[in-house]
Amino acid sequence: MEYSEIIYLLKEDIEEDEIGNITSSPYLSSKKITEINKNLYGNPCYAKKQSVKVKEFYNAVEVGKNPTCEFVVKRLNYNGENYLEWNNEIYSIIRTVDPKNKMDIVLVCERKIGINGK
Repeated sequence: MEYSEIIYLLKEDIEEDEIGNITSSPYLSSKKITEINKNLYGNPCYAKKQSVKVKEFYNAVEVGKNPTCEFVVKRLNYNGENYLEWNNEIYSIIRTVDPKNKMDIVLVCERKIGINGK
């Protein structure tokens, strides 16, 4: 399996609305996802996509999460981001796993649905 997928590790954009509530989103909420936004807010990197393990899936479902896929990236590319984009869909990073290979890190992801998740 090769690092053949390009994903964008997204920085959270923290905004304050007109009454002072602090909100966060993987993109500016008022802008459409574009190549410009990816360059400003996303860190592109190569990844290996893999299926979620059965045990991982059932353990996550018990606590209300729905993991849809896992991405293996080089540890140097990951800086604690909470979201990623792959194939124009936004995923929330549920948790990270340290594999036996200490150069990599596994990102367990859940497809985000809503305003910023499409």
